[in-house]
Amino acid sequence: MSKDCTQNQPGGTIVKVTDTTEHDAVNNRFIQKKVPGTRVCLSCRSVFTESLPNDIILHYLRVRHEPCCHCLYCNGPMYRYRDSKDNLRFYHDCQRSKRLLDNP
Repeated sequence: MSKDCTQNQPGGTIVKVTDTTEHDAVNNRFIQKKVPGTRVCLSCRSVFTESLPNDIILHYLRVRHEPCCHCLYCNGPMYRYRDSKDNLRFYHDCQRSKRLLDNP
């Protein structure tokens, strides 16, 4: 048996693996895209790039936008944009909206 897991057999020994690695999966190093994507905001018609998820949030915080609709769960504002493949996308975060973080 390999030492990848704990062994507990009758008459055997318990082997505990201690040489594991830890990393922060939400660190920007792990979520940053290799090639930043181009996005087109349908409210203000401007083009912005997205290399991190935070870039979309920053775009909608910099300039006041007119929402296209409201969330069914929290009644917060929702915004539309198109990605580099011309797919329609929506920006909204219920947690940010409930805490009034997206309201200028």
